[in-house]
Amino acid sequence: MIPLGLCSVVAIAVLAERLWFYSKVGREQGRVVEEILRVDPPKSEALLAACCDSDAPIARVINAGMAQGNPPSLAAAERQGADEARRLEGWLPAVDAVVTLAPLLGLLGTIIGMMQSFKAFDISGSGAPHMVTGGIAQALITTAAGLVIAVVAFVGYTWCRHVMERELHRTEQVVGDVLERLVSP
Repeated sequence: MIPLGLCSVVAIAVLAERLWFYSKVGREQGRVVEEILRVDPPKSEALLAACCDSDAPIARVINAGMAQGNPPSLAAAERQGADEARRLEGWLPAVDAVVTLAPLLGLLGTIIGMMQSFKAFDISGSGAPHMVTGGIAQALITTAAGLVIAVVAFVGYTWCRHVMERELHRTEQVVGDVLERLVSP
């Protein structure tokens, strides 16, 4: 149960951190998008001013693309976009590992518990079947705990992936539109 407890702590910590991070990123992305949309027609100086003091992925990608001069560098923006994707992902792979690992640890605990129950039954003889059934019932708790941890971690992981992909899509759409308008005459 100790490894399962550690798995649950890791999953909860990462998911809580991602909740906080995504809420902050979502607000900042929205603010930057509003400022970018106010700049019409798009001018490099006005876009840089809208993005310069922001920590939003959109702002960093636009800044990276425009830092290369005029016309903006789409390759530099794509490289920064890949960095932003990794930043948005954060420690989510650890939660993905918990989703896989927790049920396996639960099954391992059950198997070890059942082995101990049968060993106790063997030592005491066939006169105490309650030792086996009680031990097996107790051993199944680890399987249930592993499955509960995996289900909760999976739901949180799926939600975080959805939010991450939504923010990446929004970044790609806005940055692509802005840089395309800056490049075209």
